Amino acid sequence: MDIKKKNTILIGVVSASLIALVIILAGVSRFRAYDSYEIEDSFRIEGTSGLNFLPFADGILAYSRDGAVHYEKTGATVWNEAYNMLSPVAVTNGSRLIVYDRQGSTLVAMSEEKELWNVSTNHTIVDAAVSADGTVAVLSQDGETGYISLYNDQGKQAGSGQVHLDQTGYPMSLAISDDGKRLIVSFEYPADGRLATRVNIYDFSEDGDRQKDNIMASFKYKDTVCPEVAYFSDGRACAFTGSGVRIYSAGRQIKEEDYVKAGYNIAAVAAGKTGFALIRRDKSDKGVITVYSDNGKEEFRRNLLSSYERVFFLDDGRVMIKSGRQVDIFTRTGRKWFTYRFPDQVEAFIPGETLREFFLVQRDSTQIIKLS
Repeated sequence: MDIKKKNTILIGVVSASLIALVIILAGVSRFRAYDSYEIEDSFRIEGTSGLNFLPFADGILAYSRDGAVHYEKTGATVWNEAYNMLSPVAVTNGSRLIVYDRQGSTLVAMSEEKELWNVSTNHTIVDAAVSADGTVAVLSQDGETGYISLYNDQGKQAGSGQVHLDQTGYPMSLAISDDGKRLIVSFEYPADGRLATRVNIYDFSEDGDRQKDNIMASFKYKDTVCPEVAYFSDGRACAFTGSGVRIYSAGRQIKEEDYVKAGYNIAAVAAGKTGFALIRRDKSDKGVITVYSDNGKEEFRRNLLSSYERVFFLDDGRVMIKSGRQVDIFTRTGRKWFTYRFPDQVEAFIPGETLREFFLVQRDSTQIIKLS
């Protein structure tokens, strides 16, 4: 065998070994349990107690009534966007971000680099959402008329429609599919002296253009309300109602394919790209969390050791629960992946660039930490 061929084989063996080692180390990191951390760097965010935080583009989004700031993974400021909103709500999807004034009329769309566009609506904004491709959907209301508006990633209106509240009901919540083509919207309306829910699924592609008012499917539920709806990454949608969770199929023939009956009063919900969680409180004000896959299958159930503040899904499906000084992270199978009680109040615990890196936001400092 000549030397060149031997070297080629050797390089291939070494490359394969390195790839295997990376996979093994990633698996070890994913399945190992962590209960401590090391500080890699730190920086300061002014006025943390008056800010809201979200993960955004491997960094942090900090926002308030006066504006939003994007910090990159090193803690450096990428951009600082000023606005004036009474009740700002930020929504992220990959590298896309919107901040809108709930019950106001202002919406700002941004990317990880800069502001892209802004709009002032003629109606009161009820809810808004952004897709992975930058399409923005806005649900608004003016008197007895509701409005659904779509904007493309350049801020140009790409579609709009009206809903008359005496016929459809009052708009509650809206979500958009990752491809920006479908919307799910919930409405509440009175029926026999009680509140009922209507869920409409709209399609703004050619399939929806062939339907009246672009409605692909419509569902009604008595004696319940639906304050939140969501889309999963596979195109299916769900509606969180007071009685349970309704899951709808993707494709042209939309149907209700699964129903998760709660059997108790739901205190909070959390939706991710591939699943969702229901939280209830017991008599001692502590919580019980049940996590489901996107097809309604129960993944795990855990008693929470303290009253929770926030529950949300990380991008890889892990579930994080933050309460005061306590942070717990569970895998999709229910195994506790990280648990720690910090000495001071945790304002935010934001995932970083790698599996084990996080931004620990506290009143006096923000640290980039690595779990150990």
